[in-house]
Amino acid sequence: MELESGTRAIVALVWARRLGLPDDALQQAAMGAPSERLAVPVDDGSVLFLRYLTGTVLCAPAWALEVLSDYDDDTLAASAGLVRALRGSGHDDAAGLRSSGDFALYYLDDPVNVEPSDTASVSFEREHARLLEDSSPKDDTVGLDLSGREHTFTLVADEGQAPLATSSYNIWEGLIADVATVTLPQIRRHGLGAYITAVAADDALTQGYTPQWRAPRDSPAAHQLALDVGFLDAGSVSTATLG
Repeated sequence: MELESGTRAIVALVWARRLGLPDDALQQAAMGAPSERLAVPVDDGSVLFLRYLTGTVLCAPAWALEVLSDYDDDTLAASAGLVRALRGSGHDDAAGLRSSGDFALYYLDDPVNVEPSDTASVSFEREHARLLEDSSPKDDTVGLDLSGREHTFTLVADEGQAPLATSSYNIWEGLIADVATVTLPQIRRHGLGAYITAVAADDALTQGYTPQWRAPRDSPAAHQLALDVGFLDAGSVSTATLG
């Protein structure tokens, strides 16, 4: 299976806008045409490598663009590829480099079939999302701001209203719903995360947004959740920060 052409075009447009590129910069890649790497100089201390279908974009300071021009796309798209390449250059500015994340990018354009649960219900109260965040390991929630996102959905037990899993999304460029999910550690591997993610994704689709799921490369559970819900893999994004 593959994403519909309209979905591919929307994702290309959103990433182009987020990276400061012309709206059509990634449209050829969205349609599967061979594309050359786009190099974008930035001076905010960040490095980003996006692979989207057949296209790639590298955003970095000028010196880093020069260093990384010697590396192929597969090397830079590999887990920690940016960090290894820049640290290996010996450049002074690479000394304080640290990874900000390596993610596989998944998207969804088919409706999600969500059957009502007999033992839990969906809450839209931010307090439930906040309670679940507070009950989860910090490493699981750092940087996600689940309770602070624009749309929140929390699966709560019918008995006692205890939060079990929460999924929420923010809107990117008015077109994409960037979804994130956390399940209580002690009740994982029972499909609760996939269930509430499907609820959030279905809501996003109903509102006219394309759901996006960013799965950490080193998290098999995040990749499996994407597949369970019906997301399709379309690329990856790696980021790093200079000291």
